[in-house]
Amino acid sequence: MLTFISFVIGSIVGSFYNVCIYRLPNDLDVVSKSSFCTSCKYKIPFYLNIPIISYILNFGKCKNCKNKISISYLIVEVLTASLFVYAYMLYGISFNSLAFIIFYSGLLIIFFTDLKYYLILDKITIPLSIVGLVFTFFNFNPFDVDILSSLLGGAVGYLVIYIIRFLFFKIRKVEGMGLGDAKLFLMIGIWLGIKSIYLILASSALVGAVVGSLIIYFYKKDKDFQIPYGCFIVIASALYPYLGSLFYNLI
Repeated sequence: MLTFISFVIGSIVGSFYNVCIYRLPNDLDVVSKSSFCTSCKYKIPFYLNIPIISYILNFGKCKNCKNKISISYLIVEVLTASLFVYAYMLYGISFNSLAFIIFYSGLLIIFFTDLKYYLILDKITIPLSIVGLVFTFFNFNPFDVDILSSLLGGAVGYLVIYIIRFLFFKIRKVEGMGLGDAKLFLMIGIWLGIKSIYLILASSALVGAVVGSLIIYFYKKDKDFQIPYGCFIVIASALYPYLGSLFYNLI
């Protein structure tokens, strides 16, 4: 029963995350304004705004204008619902479970804001960095990171990206990475610790380079076209708690 309740609550929270993903990059209010279709601005009544179910019953279309609604809305709701269930299965009802949900929720929102708008928002990374420090200080970090590793991880994560960005600009005279990436690594370092930085940086850069090269080759893009690098950082960070120890054991 509690598993089902976790799924329902997670889907509702996921619906709110969709609001954040669309409205925060567009400087819109995320609390008081009713849900609306981004195509025709139709105000969606509550009975047509049931997470997951409404999207499926309406075949992914607005009830008013019939324009397609991005499948990302459904994906976010399903992923968030699954996250809540998984956290409950791992930690039950606890602060560790809450911390786990907060961290992965932040990654989820960052992934889609970067994918859709090429933005990694300070409104997400900075508060989550502070929250991560608080949970770590009180020993509720779900990834068994102590406060020293957390502080070093945040500092090193930020400085590494800042230095790479500075050197790239000096050599190429263009912005290669934004400070949003640096603040994302600040957040990741705080939550996952100093050991995570090298592996996440290396794996995300490698995968990003491969994917970028394939896009350039198959879609004939200019070599300087922008890719949402934050998405690769998010994926590497999400997998690190499960694959990081395996990698370090092998070397």
